[in-house]
Amino acid sequence: MDISQYRPILYPASLAVVGASDRPDKFGGMYLKTILDFGYKGAIFPVNPKGGYIQGLKAYQFIEDIPGPVDQAVITVPAPYVPEALRACVKKGVAAAQVSSAGFRESGPEGEAREWEITELAKAAGVRIIGPNCFGVYSPEVALTHVVGAGYPKTPGRIGFVSQSGGVASDAVYSGSGRGLRFSVVVSCGNACDLDATEMLDYFSADPNTEIVGAYIEGVKDGRAFLAALRKCTAKKPVVILKGGLSDEGRRGTAGHTGSMAGSRTAWQAAIKSSGAVPANDTEDMVRCLMAFHCLPGFQGSGAAILAPSGARAVEGLDAASENGFTVPALEEADTRKLESLIPIAGGKAANPVDLAGPLIHPEYINPILEVLAGAGDVDFLMMYQMLLYFLRGVKTGMAGKEADDYVMALHRGIADKAGEIRTRRGKPLAMVLVAVASDPDEFSLEYDRAVARKLYTARGIPCFDTGREAFSVLRRVADYYSRRGSGTGSEEVIRPKD
Repeated sequence: MDISQYRPILYPASLAVVGASDRPDKFGGMYLKTILDFGYKGAIFPVNPKGGYIQGLKAYQFIEDIPGPVDQAVITVPAPYVPEALRACVKKGVAAAQVSSAGFRESGPEGEAREWEITELAKAAGVRIIGPNCFGVYSPEVALTHVVGAGYPKTPGRIGFVSQSGGVASDAVYSGSGRGLRFSVVVSCGNACDLDATEMLDYFSADPNTEIVGAYIEGVKDGRAFLAALRKCTAKKPVVILKGGLSDEGRRGTAGHTGSMAGSRTAWQAAIKSSGAVPANDTEDMVRCLMAFHCLPGFQGSGAAILAPSGARAVEGLDAASENGFTVPALEEADTRKLESLIPIAGGKAANPVDLAGPLIHPEYINPILEVLAGAGDVDFLMMYQMLLYFLRGVKTGMAGKEADDYVMALHRGIADKAGEIRTRRGKPLAMVLVAVASDPDEFSLEYDRAVARKLYTARGIPCFDTGREAFSVLRRVADYYSRRGSGTGSEEVIRPKD
């Protein structure tokens, strides 16, 4: 595939906003303000029949009046006026049109006829359409974002994402931000009358800037072509798929959302499994899978060592590991004796799992224990629980404000540094379960502390989860993906994170 043909779509050098406005309550006004605030690097041309100036930029009555070339037009006018706007784009020689407007196939027969009209018009002229009924393209390399993307990260990354839902696309970016996820491009394709998930999978497969792929799919036009593209992509790169509309009611919802025919649960589950892609249960689960692939390239571990703050968490870890096909191997007597000398509190248990009998996260206690566990022969990875509520309450009883925050972050960094050293030296990664059980608004600061810790750990290649069951479920899918690739069902190349 010649991916250079996609630059006007994914990395446009100039953008016309058709339907631009000074009013923030109008879609064209919101979109123009967002890309201006985000710092879009290309030329921006507002188009509005009134002309003049819009949000400080010279506006053009017609797109044909713009003096220079236009890579992409973002069409924000009401659906009945979209065909006329698209014809003007064709006359201008625009390479791609993002049709953000709704009111097409998803709205009934009249909208379906309108969608067919613009599809045929664009096809005859060689203009690519993103949408309709979409958020379009988030491309941090050129600082292009969605209408709701003012807070998106501005740093490009190595995850490509395609979604038929603008909301899911936005949720994935925002939820992934504090988990270390950065994106090459994110395409919200809506009804996908032209550019669709199948084509984007082919693009991501060939794109050197994309090493992990996520997708939210409601329906596809050509099941065979989609499955072929999915297999091709998963042979090279992890692909995490969230399929919307698997239930009877969900299928009815997709028809009203993007006008998609969702297909049966059995057919989709079989297709995803046979392709080697990774199924996700919901948006949050999809983001956790993307995080794990980002943090743990090539992970194929089977034996877990668990470090828990209490007996109940140790049992939870054992159950979750077993339910997901991991072993928690018993330790040799020599390792048990080492642990007995390291556990600082009476009531702890020197075994696998290790029970600390308290919520300690002091590196001076934790790191030697991690070293012993990592040295066990049948252990492939480490899983550590942190009970943040109880630990932080203890810290903040004796400290306050910045002093307490700095102290706690120094502890997290100490553990993260040790985990990095163990991973480099022994090849055994650490995953973290950051447990937060508080529900009272008076304890809300705990959620902030957890988010800060999660951001620190994931930035250092340590995936973080809220529960042990989440953790082992996600790691099972990551390990299965790389095991299949290593056994010859796909490429044996192991992706390594970029610096």
